[in-house]
Amino acid sequence: MKDIYDVIRQKEAELERVQREIDALRLSAKLLEDTARVSMPTTVPVYSAPQSKPQPSNPTAAPVSWASAKQFP
Repeated sequence: MKDIYDVIRQKEAELERVQREIDALRLSAKLLEDTARVSMPTTVPVYSAPQSKPQPSNPTAAPVSWASAKQFP
């Protein structure tokens, strides 16, 4: 059986480790937030994303190359 005082010391050490990790995460989050604020562009980029092909209004319609093909009922 474990000594109760050893278990308490072990749990206190784990608690201290977790507290340090939480502090590090808070600091990291603050740094990331500050970095995001500084690096956010204030103007819209000059380039635009490539436009996708317009989709047909009837998705079940046959492709144009099949338009002259025989249609089965």
